[in-house]
Amino acid sequence: MNAFVEVEAEFEVWREHGLTPRFWLRDDDATRPGAALEKLIAVVREFEIPLLLAVIPMQASASLAERLCAEPLVTPCVHGYAHRRHNAEPAPAIELGERPADVVLEELSAGRDRLRQLFGEKLSGILVPPWNRIERQVAARIHECGFTGLSTNSWHVNGTILPELNTQIDIVDWAQGGKGHSLEWVAGELLRRLLQARSRGGAPLGILSHHLVLDSQGWQTLRDLILYLKMRKGFLFEEADRLLASCVKPLQG
Repeated sequence: MNAFVEVEAEFEVWREHGLTPRFWLRDDDATRPGAALEKLIAVVREFEIPLLLAVIPMQASASLAERLCAEPLVTPCVHGYAHRRHNAEPAPAIELGERPADVVLEELSAGRDRLRQLFGEKLSGILVPPWNRIERQVAARIHECGFTGLSTNSWHVNGTILPELNTQIDIVDWAQGGKGHSLEWVAGELLRRLLQARSRGGAPLGILSHHLVLDSQGWQTLRDLILYLKMRKGFLFEEADRLLASCVKPLQG
């Protein structure tokens, strides 16, 4: 793949530094079974990679829990509460904010309780905020709800005492109405993020998809990216909760 020539050179630098690239996969906005989810599960099965599936608690169906119970590679996690914005446009949408922290935390606790009823011990301890946004006064207290980690995007530090495991490579081009990114664009983004991850001592890199909005371009790019990474010897796709152990907790105060 010509798009990955510079990426190959960067991988060689990682090897020279004794570092191993680590990757993980997250997909957002799950609520119920359907054709798009089946397509995602097929990709996960084909390449035998773990998936952290962010589930919207107040929209989650019992049928989703039934569908995932026999999928050992798929781990559900809490995706906010109802995926509802609480601020006015044109400001970037946020659910976990714009209100008293106690109110938001009460919703998060209720949402986590509901998903634990559906998924039991299969439920991850990671919280994924809708739109990857959470106000710092809320993030500072999410451990009170029983969460063990936080996942947003890029390298943001959100004010929690918990470890943060973020995604860096989004398959969806939201600026272009939700179209899937091209493989060439993803190769460039992968190179940029690898450089950043190496400067952070070999930090893991997260790939983000949204199965409900992926177009044909997005599906092809997701599959081609995973195929390319899986073909590289020694590269790892790891479970998100296991990666938390390698994530440094943000400094407080």
